[in-house]
Amino acid sequence: MDLIYEYRVFLIAGLIETLKMSLVVAIGGTLCAIAISAAVLAKTRILRQIGFALMEVLRDLPLMVTVLLVYFMLPMTGLNLDPFWSCCAAISIWGGANGAQILRAGLTSVSAGQRETAAAFGFSPLKGLLLITLPQAMPVIIPPYVSLLTALVQATSLGAVVGAQELLRSGQVVIEQTTILRGGSPAYLVYGSILVVYFALCTLISLIGGRIERHFLRPYAPGDDTRLEAQARDLGARLQTRA
Repeated sequence: MDLIYEYRVFLIAGLIETLKMSLVVAIGGTLCAIAISAAVLAKTRILRQIGFALMEVLRDLPLMVTVLLVYFMLPMTGLNLDPFWSCCAAISIWGGANGAQILRAGLTSVSAGQRETAAAFGFSPLKGLLLITLPQAMPVIIPPYVSLLTALVQATSLGAVVGAQELLRSGQVVIEQTTILRGGSPAYLVYGSILVVYFALCTLISLIGGRIERHFLRPYAPGDDTRLEAQARDLGARLQTRA
């Protein structure tokens, strides 16, 4: 542990980069997921085809391959990103494709009749989505999406492959310097500490996700609809009654 304490400033700097990268890929992945799922569910055929193609191709690509493709191919287009941002872009795109599948599954699980009724009463597509469809889809969306967010946090460790100075790369530098200066390899200690940090981050995300599920999706009673589902279903029923 003396080694970890000695290099604490360097490792903390790597941890901060990992946290920044995690925040960026969570936001970027969510935005990409919304965009791709909107294309997949669009009424225009060409948009649906483009959305499906993006979703399937990106989901099937190994994440490391995606990171390397973005890092080495973007400069060929004249867009030069540093390792941090190229890695964030690659993980966000990959996360967006997987997130789009989750959103699509959740939104299509809601009865089309309620969406049609909302449209018949003059609800805009966005208003119908926010008030009718999305609340009922949340029980389907939240659990797998929380798992996806933990996977995105874990994926930030791939930044070490392209030289981003995140936690794993910082740990590798500490191991290299210590091996050269002192002899012997402290890899087990450094990687063990990194493992604990990633475990703590992913556990925190899972706990927060579980709390969101319990707070917003808690049923009124066992076997009942969740609160959000009940509110949305009640609104849809009132609209259908008025019809």
